[in-house]
Amino acid sequence: MGIYTFLEQKLQAGQTVLLDGATGTELEKRGVPMNSRAWTAEAVFSCPEVVQAVHRDYILAGAEVITVNSFSLAKHMLLFAGLSGQFRQLNEAAVRLAIEARAQAATTPVAIAGSIAPTTFCLEPAKGYLQRAEAFAGYAEQAEILCQAGVDLLIIEMISDIEQGSLAVQAACGTGLPVWLGFSCRRTAAGRLMLWDRGHTLSEGVDAIGKIGGSAAFIMHTDVVDATLAFAELKKAWSGTLGIYAHSGVFVMPNWQFNDVISPEEYALEAGVWLEMGAQIIGGCCGIGPAHIGELKKRCGF
Repeated sequence: MGIYTFLEQKLQAGQTVLLDGATGTELEKRGVPMNSRAWTAEAVFSCPEVVQAVHRDYILAGAEVITVNSFSLAKHMLLFAGLSGQFRQLNEAAVRLAIEARAQAATTPVAIAGSIAPTTFCLEPAKGYLQRAEAFAGYAEQAEILCQAGVDLLIIEMISDIEQGSLAVQAACGTGLPVWLGFSCRRTAAGRLMLWDRGHTLSEGVDAIGKIGGSAAFIMHTDVVDATLAFAELKKAWSGTLGIYAHSGVFVMPNWQFNDVISPEEYALEAGVWLEMGAQIIGGCCGIGPAHIGELKKRCGF
């Protein structure tokens, strides 16, 4: 039985799956230097032992899915940071570290998810993106590299707008691997909760991108205080498997601000609400670490 098949059978039986927490902010918390234009991109070369330790700690905490440190390894991010010549090597190394961590720590099935992020760290996001054809080619190449390197599924993380999200999802679905869709929301100045680009509602994004493909849909990289409302909207728009992994804290490039990050106990209480609402896959995003995942394992019946 393949590892993803094991997860799929659990989900089809109505059981829950525990995802890991943040990779990038956990690396930062452990002292790994952040790149001012590509965040954790260089960590797989500069601090491989720390990347591997983060994956191991999530597995030991109970995670059934760990996420490759490839969020900031999209071609457009590396290009902006002057690292595009290492695109393949960085993505392959990131997968290898996750696979090695699984071999060292897992005693039960653990799936490895390759992260692809159709977002940018630029102050003016449009300037950080390639043209559509180039962007699609970059996403497709990254998806294929991650696939060949041995991931079990792909997660499109931080879907912030319909155009780039659609390109990334289409590229990922072309590999034949299961694809999970991670939608990110934040509030407008008027207080309305929308996709991160503030140009579309979550429902509009799910409707447009869900037609392309996807095995599950998530609210992710959305503040804990907004996550429940966003999840309720996602539930109305998506009829398949639902998941959620929220963040806590604030990002001021290139560093995450850990002020007032939610405690593991408080996060587990929030997760209990999400489970009651129908979430089957729960983990954590920025600011959420192994202690939070361990608390979810203990309190939420995973």
